[in-house]
Amino acid sequence: MKKTPLYEMHVKHGAKQVPFSGWEMPLSYSGVTDEHSAVRNAAGLFDVSHMGRFE
Repeated sequence: MKKTPLYEMHVKHGAKQVPFSGWEMPLSYSGVTDEHSAVRNAAGLFDVSHMGRFE
């Protein structure tokens, strides 16, 4: 399973990891309500680094 550059940060913050197209990706953290509040009061981050390709 591949891991994104942000994998360790996701694990450190308690993300539930799931396999997705050969990558270990975060699915959720502490719950929808907590995540919603965090984004409203601070900031959110969506890890799309698994979508990049080098040729």
